[in-house]
Amino acid sequence: MEEVSTKTQMAKIRSFEKGFMATHLINIGAKVGVFEKLNEKKEQGLTVTDLANELGLCEPYLKFWCQTAYHFQILDCDDHGKFKLQPFLDEILGDKNHFRNYLANIAVDIDLLGKAMMDAAEYFRTGKTIETFAEPEVSRIGYETTKNIYLAFLFMILPKNEHLKELLDQGIKFLDIGCGNGTLIIQFAQAFAKSKFVGISPDIHGIEAAKATISHLGLEDRVSVENIGGQNLSYKDEFDMVSMVVTLHEISPDVRESVVEKAHQALKTGGYLLILDFPYPNNLEDFRNPIYDYGILDQFYETIMGTVHLNNEEQNEILTRAGFKNIQRMPIGKGMFDFITATK
Repeated sequence: MEEVSTKTQMAKIRSFEKGFMATHLINIGAKVGVFEKLNEKKEQGLTVTDLANELGLCEPYLKFWCQTAYHFQILDCDDHGKFKLQPFLDEILGDKNHFRNYLANIAVDIDLLGKAMMDAAEYFRTGKTIETFAEPEVSRIGYETTKNIYLAFLFMILPKNEHLKELLDQGIKFLDIGCGNGTLIIQFAQAFAKSKFVGISPDIHGIEAAKATISHLGLEDRVSVENIGGQNLSYKDEFDMVSMVVTLHEISPDVRESVVEKAHQALKTGGYLLILDFPYPNNLEDFRNPIYDYGILDQFYETIMGTVHLNNEEQNEILTRAGFKNIQRMPIGKGMFDFITATK
């Protein structure tokens, strides 16, 4: 291991700066359509001139973008000056419908969090929080990051939890707390034709988007959504499953315990609570463990939004106080998520 010195520490900080610039470069490329176009022409590649003409971009600017993307090893270039995406980046950057596509996360980093961070110092001084999803576009961008989360259930979670899949196949009533724009329950409704689904969210823009999609797909008889927060749930002994998908950490600490209690109340006896969320460290030493990367960074970014992540012990405590039992957890996506189940 190289000895820590001014030189090594400067190199570390410089690497952070380069990552910041690379993220901006990717976001610009996504917005002007470079990645999609290169994905369309991934076999032959495109010159800067061809790219500029097809996308209607300023060629001198695009030249510097492509050269910098080459520097960051995002693009390769052949002897004829034709640029191509590096191997596997067609999935991650080029194809927006691929489950590995990461452009939505980059857009959130730059377009949402980046703008919020410009004023973050003042929030750190005052302890105030900012409103989230106050505008339709903000809501839409935020949900893009989790649009493929249902795939984690269909291909990673349910195959390892056959009893849950069997119940969904047989036909149950399912409640999703924090449904956002309804992607999960809409996809589930298409996969499990005998089950019925209800979603709730305090974000009116997400709910409106969900209603439009439900109507477009003709699923009104099995899928419904409501614009309320989990603390306002009035259901009792009605659902076989209740889910919180990347939601538990987003719930304001002053109502979180109430929401978990309402989830317990909404379940039938023997019903299942399903939680998918980022793992968060229990002790300081684990803050350098890469398995917690997503949770640590999410907590930092969303601190000024009032977010407070719970570690395993804190999650277990709040679930137990609400009356849940048989709490079990399993890592998903090499530790990116924890999948937690509990029963009433």
